[in-house]
Amino acid sequence: MHDANLYFFTRFLTSSTFTYIRKGKREFIVLSQMEVERAKKGSRVKDVRSTTDYGIKELIKKYQDQKRVRCELLYKILREEGVEQIEVPDNFPFFLAEGLRKRGINITLAEGLEKVREVKSKAEIEYIIRAQRACEKAMKAAIDAIKSAKVRGDSLDTTSERVKFIIEHSLVDEQCAANDTIVACGKQASNPHCTGHGMLKKDAPIIIDIFPYHRKERYHADMSRTVLRGDATAEIVDMYQAVLDAQNVAFDTIKVGVTGEDVHNAVCDLFERRGYDTERKGAKIGFIHSTGHGVGIEIHEGPSLSMGGSTLRAGNVVTVEPGLYYPDIGGVRVEDIVLVTAKGCKNLTKFPKQLVI
Repeated sequence: MHDANLYFFTRFLTSSTFTYIRKGKREFIVLSQMEVERAKKGSRVKDVRSTTDYGIKELIKKYQDQKRVRCELLYKILREEGVEQIEVPDNFPFFLAEGLRKRGINITLAEGLEKVREVKSKAEIEYIIRAQRACEKAMKAAIDAIKSAKVRGDSLDTTSERVKFIIEHSLVDEQCAANDTIVACGKQASNPHCTGHGMLKKDAPIIIDIFPYHRKERYHADMSRTVLRGDATAEIVDMYQAVLDAQNVAFDTIKVGVTGEDVHNAVCDLFERRGYDTERKGAKIGFIHSTGHGVGIEIHEGPSLSMGGSTLRAGNVVTVEPGLYYPDIGGVRVEDIVLVTAKGCKNLTKFPKQLVI
């Protein structure tokens, strides 16, 4: 099972459940015997133990209930380590928490696990960049397919589904994968999370949003572009320029010490000056989502560029993705990922921005 915090602290992935315990400077993992050798080679944790060492077979025979066995196993591990109090993440199974409490283990919620992941190391930044370059290759393949599509009446002779297939194929070639890729055209694009379906239209904005992860390192990238085949109306051109200008305002605002809310407010200020609606004023059309979010092992993590967004720190990697959405016109979104630095931010995205293709 993939758990971002568990992977961050162990650098180990398995479809089986396993236990990670840190006690002071000591740490160890306990898992099925069949995974022990793989964990010893692949995990950053040096102390790898087998559930066999803790009598898993005897527990199974005795209780014949998977949840009860897991609870008894964890209690036995804690007891042998002399542990009477533990801190657990917020997704810790309820049945385990209740079972351990009944056995006298004091359980509290661990604070700030996700916060630790927000500041990226040099290696993590390289992982994100690697995924981003694969994302950019996939974006080029998608836009090339839209460019080369023949125009038949008011439609192009390709579909959202076909372009998404091209994106997925490109990502596979780069050892990456993505779920819920967006290729949304026309009115579909006025819903920020509509993945898109059916024939693509001429003279209509097409939002392409790709957020892949690298299968080996497991770190994500994220990028959106809005493109159009044919003639763009003055309304779409103005929306596109406003989105680009809003993104540049965000770039200029981002630096160590400012908050995600500061960045979001700067973007909202620009849109409102241009006459567009914003969610800051309760609008349901216009700019109706946050300015951005952190990217890492999970596609959405801290810090957030939004109302209530926390203070930015050097090493944060965040998206900057202003957008405008009007049901009678369509949608426009442009998204890059940037690294927060002491002097401002560094754009990790190299892909060009062009509306009419």
